[in-house]
Order: sequence, then C-alpha cells, then structure tokens
Amino acid sequence: MLKFNSNGVIHMKKTIALFTIIAITIFIIPSYGYSAQFSQKKAIMIIVDNVNYDDLINYGQKNIKYLLENGSLGLMNTNSGGAFSSANAYATIGAGTYAISSIVGTYAGGYDDLYYHEKIHEVYKRNTGREMAEENIANIDILGLKLQNQRLNRPVKVGLLGSLLNENGYKTAILGNEATSLDDISVSASLISMNSEGITNYGKVDSSLLTRDFMSPFGLKTNYDELFKAFEEVKDKADFIVIQTGDTYRLNRYMSISDERLGQVKADIFKEIDTLVGKIIENGHKDMLIMLVVPFPSSADIANGKRLTPVIVFDNLFSKGVLTSATTKRDGIITNTDLAAHILAYFDIAKPSIATGHKIVSKSADEPLEYLKNLSEVSAFNYQSRAVVVKTYIGFIIVVLLLAFVFMIYFKAYVAWIKPLLIAVLLVPTALLILPLFNPWDTVRFTISLISTVVILSLGIYYSFKDNLKIFASTCLLSTGIILVDTYLDNPLMRVSILGYDPIIGARFYGIGNEYMGFLLGTTLVGTASLIDAYRDKAMFLKAISLVIYGVVLITLMLPTLGTNVGGTMAAFIGLGTATLLHWKRKLTKKDFVLLVCLLLIFLLALFVYDSIQPSETQSHIGQTSSLIKQNSVFALFQIFGRKLATNYRLIGQSKWTLVLIATIVTLGILFRWPVGILKEIFRKHNHLYFGFISGIIGTIAAFIFNDSGVVAAAMFMVPITISLILMCIDEDLKTNSYAKENSNYKK
Repeated sequence: MLKFNSNGVIHMKKTIALFTIIAITIFIIPSYGYSAQFSQKKAIMIIVDNVNYDDLINYGQKNIKYLLENGSLGLMNTNSGGAFSSANAYATIGAGTYAISSIVGTYAGGYDDLYYHEKIHEVYKRNTGREMAEENIANIDILGLKLQNQRLNRPVKVGLLGSLLNENGYKTAILGNEATSLDDISVSASLISMNSEGITNYGKVDSSLLTRDFMSPFGLKTNYDELFKAFEEVKDKADFIVIQTGDTYRLNRYMSISDERLGQVKADIFKEIDTLVGKIIENGHKDMLIMLVVPFPSSADIANGKRLTPVIVFDNLFSKGVLTSATTKRDGIITNTDLAAHILAYFDIAKPSIATGHKIVSKSADEPLEYLKNLSEVSAFNYQSRAVVVKTYIGFIIVVLLLAFVFMIYFKAYVAWIKPLLIAVLLVPTALLILPLFNPWDTVRFTISLISTVVILSLGIYYSFKDNLKIFASTCLLSTGIILVDTYLDNPLMRVSILGYDPIIGARFYGIGNEYMGFLLGTTLVGTASLIDAYRDKAMFLKAISLVIYGVVLITLMLPTLGTNVGGTMAAFIGLGTATLLHWKRKLTKKDFVLLVCLLLIFLLALFVYDSIQPSETQSHIGQTSSLIKQNSVFALFQIFGRKLATNYRLIGQSKWTLVLIATIVTLGILFRWPVGILKEIFRKHNHLYFGFISGIIGTIAAFIFNDSGVVAAAMFMVPITISLILMCIDEDLKTNSYAKENSNYKK
C-alpha cells in the first residue's frame, strides 16, 4: 500500500495543477488564437446605389472625400447572367459569377419581420422546410433563385460568397434596406451576404431603419442613427457586413422631382451617408477592409451610356491608385464578379473555379479621379456610338459591293472609279483602330477624323500602287502589322477602338476581339499571298517570310499573356496551316487535312495544360476553363459549348454582321459564274492568291464554327478576301474588254 505524507500530498496537488495549466494551454489557447484570427479581419461593404463619381465628388463631404483621396478607385462592369437589372447585378456579386435574380429574389427579412402579414420565419419554413435562427436574415425566395440560375447554361451557385465564409467559420451580416414603402421588404443586398440557403447570420432590415419624411422620395428616408446602432450591435459578431444605405436607390426610383430639388435632395442624402462612413472608419481598425460599392448605375447614367459604376477599396494594403484584376487586366476597370473573389482572398479562403472573378489589386496612377472620369467618358461614347458606326460600315460594304457590280455591267468605262471605294472598305477597320490617336471623343470630331483618315489612306494607296497585288500587300500587311504591334504594346488602341472590345458590354477586356481577330487572319492570308505573287522572283524568300508572319499571328492569338483567343487560335491554326501547305506543296490532300486536325488537337491540349498550371491570377480563359472542368466534371465543357452555340445561333438572327457575311458569300458566288471564266483566269495567273483564297475560305468556316460570335469573326474574315477578288475581277475584265476591242479594230 502506498503512503503519502503531507508534503507528498502538497507535491501531488502542485503536479495536478501544473498538468491542468498545461492542458488549458494546449486546448484552450489555440482555440482562442483561432477566434482571434477571425476577429482581426473585418470587411465592410457600404452600398451607395445609383450614383457616379461626379455625385461622390460634388456631394460627398469630408469622409467620402477622404476615401476618394486615400482609397483605390475603379469602375465596375455591372453585367449579370441575364437582363441588365439591379437585382441581377446584386445576385452576381453574391454568386461571384454571372447570375440572375428571381421575381421576388430581393425579398428578405428578420425572424419576426412581416411579409403580407406573415412572419418571415414562417414563410421561410413553408418554402424551404428549414428553421431560421432568431438572429438570422432570410431570403424567402431562395428556391426560386436556385431554379432560375439552374436554367442558365453555366454552373452558378447563388449565395456562394456567404456559403464559403460560413464554411470557413466567418459570419455575415446585412443592415438596411431600399424599401419604397413601410410594407416593402426589398433587401437587394441580402443577395450579397446570404449563403446558398438564403441565410445571413445577423442583421437588421426592417422598417425601424426608416423614418417618415415628406420631403424625401416616397416620403421615406433611412434613419442613419438607427442604422449605425445596428452596425454597433453586429460589428463584433460578424466578419463580413453589408450596409445598404438605401436613400440613393429611392431617389433614383422617384421620377417626379425637379432638377433643383434633385440637387438639394442629393446633398442631404450624401451628408447623412458621409457621417455614417466617418463613424464606420472611426470604429474600425487598421486591418479592416472598407469597400464603397455602387452595384448598379442610375437611370440617367444608363440613358447616357454610362454603365460602369464607382468602386472604392480602402485598407492598409491598398495604396492610392486605380483598381484592376486578372479578369479585366485593364487599369481602372473591374467586374462585379471580382468583389466576391477579393473578399474571399481577404479572408484567405481559396476561390473555387465556379467563381469567375479574381482578386482586386491596386495600380498606381497620376490623378486617379481624372483618369477614371476620362475612361468613363470614352467608354460611354464608344458604347453609344458603336451600333451606329458598325451599321454604317456594314451599309457601306453592301452599297460598295452593289455599285461594283452595277459599274461592271452598265458603266464599264468608269468602273475604275469604284476601286478607291473598295480600298476604303478594306481600310475602315484599320482607320477605326488608329483613330484613338486623335482623341475623337465627340460625334463631329469622330466623323471628320474617320472620313479624313479613310479618304487619305485609300487615295494614297490607289495612286501609289497601280498593281492590284501591291495594293493588297500594302493595305493588308499594314493592317496586320498595326494589329500585332498594338497587341504586343498591351492594346492601347484596341482597348478604346469602337471596333475593339467594349468594357461596358464586357464580352472581352483584353487580347484581340473577334472583329479584329477575323480581320487579322483575312488580311494576313491575302497580304502574304499577294506579296508572293507580286514578287515571283523572290518567291522562296517571301514564302519563308510568310511562314514567320503566320507563326507570329498564331502565337499572338494563342499566348495567355496576350489574352488567348481560343476560337481565333483554332481558326488561325487551320487557315494559316492550310496556306502553309498550299504555298509550299501546292496542293492539299486528305492526309494533309487529317494531319492538320491532329496537330490542332495536340496543340490545344498542350495549351490547356500549360495555361492550367499557371497561377489563377495570370490564367487566360482557357486555363480557367480547364480548372472549371477539373472541379465540375467534363459537363462544364459541354455547357460552354452549348452557350457558344446558342450565342452564335442568336447572333445569326440578330447581328447586322450576318448581312456582311451573306453579301460577301453572294458576291463570291456571282464572281464564280460571271463574268464567265474570269476567276479561273485570275487564279491561273496568280496561283498563290488562289492559295490565299482557299485558305481564307477554310479559315472563315473555322472562325464561324469555333467562336461564340463566329458570325462577326467570319464576316470580318471575308472582307479582305472578297474585296481583293472584286478588284482583281475589275482589272481582269477591263483587260479582257480592252483586248477584245483592240482585236476587233485590228480585224477591221
């Protein structure tokens, strides 16, 4: 039997106490440290909807001005997975990818808040079969939201941001509403904070945050004192807090107000918002992320084409400058899908491939506000003018093609007058590309600059070169060279060209768009073929030079760092590959075609593998597609194909470019049959031009098939092919008639 004296008992008690302290240290302190990690980071998103930078500058007071002067500023693309609407924009922010809302998708409330005299928790349970906690805010149409987004031809998870935050131990909160009556429960911002079950952990969105004021829109305004009290209640519990200020939304919806009153009401609203922003900044800490976000533009801005909205990011990691992301790769512009990606990165949460946005970064810039205001003006001008310019160019193409045939039939003596017009058709895309050098950002200056540039270039080339082949070589290779140089200089011209890509439309933000991709391939094939035929004594050398040009064009369309255009790369590989075989072998067999297709597949696989192993922030669309397939199965690839086919099908029926494609095809069809034998004679004399023509037709078909806006790419591809053949036919017809006339005179 063991015996203990009093000292032994005391010693054992000390030992037990020591082990207890160690156990507490091991099990309790790490847990405390984990919680501390959460409490150190807090993200606040302040929603000030339907305003622009002019509003922030003119009406914002010291606290908003502080953010403008010390934060990083950007313009945000506000597109979504459906119609251009406010609710869809909010749903997109919360999903981290282009999503849509349902009819009542913005309806949300607290446990005992009312929806048509029924308590929210009762409605939520009836709809979902699940209970909500008393401190939760629930979106009552979460099932409708899921159903609507399932119909999209892409993987979408509504509430992705809130779900990932919750899964990683972070809590969310929503405060405020944009209700236009005391019975309204519209809380669009809940689409940002909620998880995939429609639940936001904490918040307050009821009518107690509103106060009656007969001088305010709809007789209501936000009670900012109550809103800040609500913020104080959740700030220590929630890690991501979304605050809907509401008043600017109500002002935008309220139509019956004079311009004078509009300015006064804005001043009153911004005074209140400014005070709220100041209190939030004062109650924050150095690690807090503050984002002032405008999810959707005002009705007036939409009418003026200004669909890009302000975003300000303020924290200790962001220096003063302009925002950008790997989504846009364009200084000053981000997309609404980038917000979720940035918040996830802030909390060190890995972004799934289903979220298409990227972390936001800050770039230094002189006078960021002036830079963004100018960018906004240029983008709005291009957005509003694009349709008119494109329709005019399309009409010009069709009219010139018709005139060419009319003159060839009825006015053969004057048919040479048409040649400068045909050259002008060929030069318009190039003129539109270099036009930004003249800062033509108003209608009059733009019109004068465009017409002057096209007239000078077309007449200069017409009178400088009498030989058609030299006209084609100079015109086409000039265009090819300008596009390539612009691309390697990071697209300073194409970014702001009306025929380039539009940050408001948002189909592409960098690289070469489908319009110029098709035109680049057409001019490359026609230009090199004409060059070889024009200087036959140097044919071998020029074929080698052409091969180098083909390689540069292919690499330019392929490289992820230059914004891979996958459809363009495939069309280039097929079109340029066909041209290479024909120029060197002078024929194309079935075996050659099979080899070309096999090489294309190997080439694409290598491109997929290469881009997929790059960091997500530097990946192009092809790398992101690869990641999407890895995480969501090969079904995601079929969704992409389906979406591209649907877009192409829609564009065939709706796009004006279809008229160009039809007009060029009809023109070629006529030229093959009339004047009789003329094309056969042209191709007999100029076999490399024939090779360029065949390669161009094959490349056009590939561009049409492999691009989501294939009708656009194919139409632009056909322009240099068709114009060059018409010019050759005009000269050949003139020569034939002249010879026939001389022969007739000789017989006499």
